[in-house]
Amino acid sequence: MQEDALASLFEDKPPASWSSPEWQWGSAAGAAHEVAARVREDLNKPHRRSAFLTYAKADEPAVDLVDLKMALALACQRARNYGCDEPDRRWEALMEEMAACKYERMEEDATGKVVPTIDVTALAEAVNGRLPTPFGAAVLSERPVSVIAEGLVALDFVEKGC
Repeated sequence: MQEDALASLFEDKPPASWSSPEWQWGSAAGAAHEVAARVREDLNKPHRRSAFLTYAKADEPAVDLVDLKMALALACQRARNYGCDEPDRRWEALMEEMAACKYERMEEDATGKVVPTIDVTALAEAVNGRLPTPFGAAVLSERPVSVIAEGLVALDFVEKGC
């Protein structure tokens, strides 16, 4: 009996991701809604958002990439909903690209199972192209998580939230 329980740990499905059918970005019934609610709750104070950005910009980033991507998507959505986006609607376009799973890829995990993962490099490049002052290639390749965090800075994340 105990062996069955242990074996089931390794057979569990990975958590829902942007590309999984149960994600349902924009729906109150999907996994995205649950993750968004948790991220909003976790980052509901300016000092929490500031700390989150500090950890994301550290030499060794210490943030959950799923939370970072969700915070970015929510900040983009907020900019669109409150008329704070740039005139070219660059942040809304980024949100739509994330919803279309443009920044996910399938990758083999340590167990050999193919799972969806965030394409951090592609997402950082997309954010970089929307920043008022884009980073150079060296920063983009060496610190992509920091570049993604700069997208949140450009969206006044600390002050406005997500």
